[in-house]
Amino acid sequence: MKKVCLGILLALCLVIAPKVSAAENEELPAITDHEKVTVYLFRSSTCGHCHDFLEYFAENYYKYQDYFDIVTYEVSDEENFNLMQAAKERMGESDEGSIPYIVIGNTFDQLGFGTDGTEIIETALEAYEDESYEDLVSQIIEEEGFNPDAETLQEACDESNINTVGLNGEDPEAGLSDGAIVAIIFGILILGFGGLVLYSRKK
Repeated sequence: MKKVCLGILLALCLVIAPKVSAAENEELPAITDHEKVTVYLFRSSTCGHCHDFLEYFAENYYKYQDYFDIVTYEVSDEENFNLMQAAKERMGESDEGSIPYIVIGNTFDQLGFGTDGTEIIETALEAYEDESYEDLVSQIIEEEGFNPDAETLQEACDESNINTVGLNGEDPEAGLSDGAIVAIIFGILILGFGGLVLYSRKK
């Protein structure tokens, strides 16, 4: 009977424990005093792929909020549109007016968005570790005197009615926090061993 109880306890630990360490498997840069990188999204509220970008990062941004900010510009605003065109010109992008348009630093731009922001995340994390990182959009704003109307990711998601539970620092798919899972594991172990002791005494 003791072996059966121990076997059940071990099985429960093996099932629950991976959930605790799963979030730790992804290798992220060390958090330093380096300024956060800015990912710029030029978008429209009527653009489906822009909506996809917002949905993707609303679900995943909690993992990366220490490394980069996401700033969005609604291009129906003329000043925002002109800023996008200036950024495209600096980046050598000839497709005028098309969105979503994404800029990171002064070396990465992307026209369009699919369903996966992996490349954007990888580029932003690399820029975070790059001591020569320069913010092209910020430079253009300063040099050319733009006064754009920027939105945070939260504000853009609210405008598009996108669930932002993942923006508060928690995994939106996690039912329990890591601390709660650890507490449950220890609780199971204590109850299990307590039961074994009581069972042994009755014998």
